[in-house]
Amino acid sequence: MRMHSFIWIGLVSLLLAGCSQNMEVVNSGERLEDSPKPVADTNAAPLARKGEGEKSEVPPFVKAYFMHTWVEALYSKPTQNKHPNPNWQSPLKDPVNGRVWCTDCHVSGQIDFSKIPKIRNPMVDDLEKDKQFMADLMKKWVGRLNSDEFGAKAKLRGAVTCLTCHATNPELD
Repeated sequence: MRMHSFIWIGLVSLLLAGCSQNMEVVNSGERLEDSPKPVADTNAAPLARKGEGEKSEVPPFVKAYFMHTWVEALYSKPTQNKHPNPNWQSPLKDPVNGRVWCTDCHVSGQIDFSKIPKIRNPMVDDLEKDKQFMADLMKKWVGRLNSDEFGAKAKLRGAVTCLTCHATNPELD
C-alpha cells in the first residue's frame, strides 16, 4: 500500500512539473484600481440596433410593451393616456369575447408572442417622450388594425383612429 501511494505522489508531482514548464510569470506592477475607468456614453442606446440609413431601430420587446398597452385600450379605457377621450368606448364588436390578438396582424407565425411579456424599462420611458416615434408607431398600428389585409378589422365595429382613445390628436399635443 505504501508503494502504491509513493507511485501516485510521484505521478502527480511529474504531472505538475510538466504543466508549469510552459508557464511564464509576468508582473508589470499594474493594478486594476489604477487603470482608467470606462466612460459611459450617455447618448448610446445599448438595446437599440442600427437599421436602414443608420437609424436606431427599437428592439421588439420595447415595441411589444406599447402594443400590449394599445391592445388593452381596445377593451378598457386607457389609463396611461395623457389626454383620454372622455367618451371612450370599446371599438370592438365584442369587447369580452372578440379580442384582438398579436397574431391578427402578425400573421407570419415566426414569433412566439407568449415569450414577449409587457415589461416597462428605461427605453420605454425615453420613447414615450418622443412624440414623433409614438405617432409613427401608432399610425402603423392603427393602419394594420383597420386594414382588410389583417384579421383584426373583422373584430371592429368601425375604423379606429387616434381619437378613439385620445381627446385630441396626440401628434399635435
